[in-house]
Amino acid sequence: MIFSKPVTSSSVVHAMEGKQVANIHKKILLIDHETRIRVLMRRYLEKEGFIVDEASSGGQAIQKCYLNNGNYDLMLLDLSLPDMNGIEICKYMKHNYHEIPIIMLSEYSEEKDRIEGFKAGADDYVSKPFSPREVVLRIQSIVARTQGISLHDFKSTSSNEVLIDEILIQPSARRVLVQDNEVHLTPKEYELLYFLATHQERAFSREELLIQVWKSSHKEIYDQRTIDTHIKRLREKLFAQYSKGNEFIQTLWGYGYRFRSPE
Repeated sequence: MIFSKPVTSSSVVHAMEGKQVANIHKKILLIDHETRIRVLMRRYLEKEGFIVDEASSGGQAIQKCYLNNGNYDLMLLDLSLPDMNGIEICKYMKHNYHEIPIIMLSEYSEEKDRIEGFKAGADDYVSKPFSPREVVLRIQSIVARTQGISLHDFKSTSSNEVLIDEILIQPSARRVLVQDNEVHLTPKEYELLYFLATHQERAFSREELLIQVWKSSHKEIYDQRTIDTHIKRLREKLFAQYSKGNEFIQTLWGYGYRFRSPE
């Protein structure tokens, strides 16, 4: 369903300047057919103070733009949608709502794909898989540039929180939430999870984990099965709240462990 563009005012509020503009909650239209991606990006964006509207198809995205009079500060657009081609949606949006910047998300990373996206009017192009934190920074950079505000005006509310897929770690409270449900961990279970989660994709031997988390020295003798026991309990507790919870901490046979977000 295609709508003609309604008569609208710009989504940028020109009458307000300086700190007043910075205090406005910026509104993002997140268009992606994958529920997992939408949930993940919504959490990251809302943590940074953004208001997020979601659409799972091109038709839904066009309808939301029409009903909201195009009042979005940026669109995050998936190239592969079930009903419409992302390139065509990008062209339509740029034709009808040219003032709204668009970041295109795509599993295609070749140069010709990026060029096609930019020719369609995309302001930026991000290949999947991507870092949610990087995408948020790109969004902040583009919104700041197009609206004439400073990046410093975006107040981060996340402090040193760690958000990975469905796991949120809040160091200030030593709390772990999985799909918004608190997981009760022992002090060492928490420290082990936090250490691994803040060193994603890095492999650690059992001895290295004993040194880093248990603060043991090479001269001290510890049973490395302690690590295996704690990992087992962590997996069980995470799995109890999330069907992929036992997949975050991967075993590297004959060596140790690595933390990685499930596919």
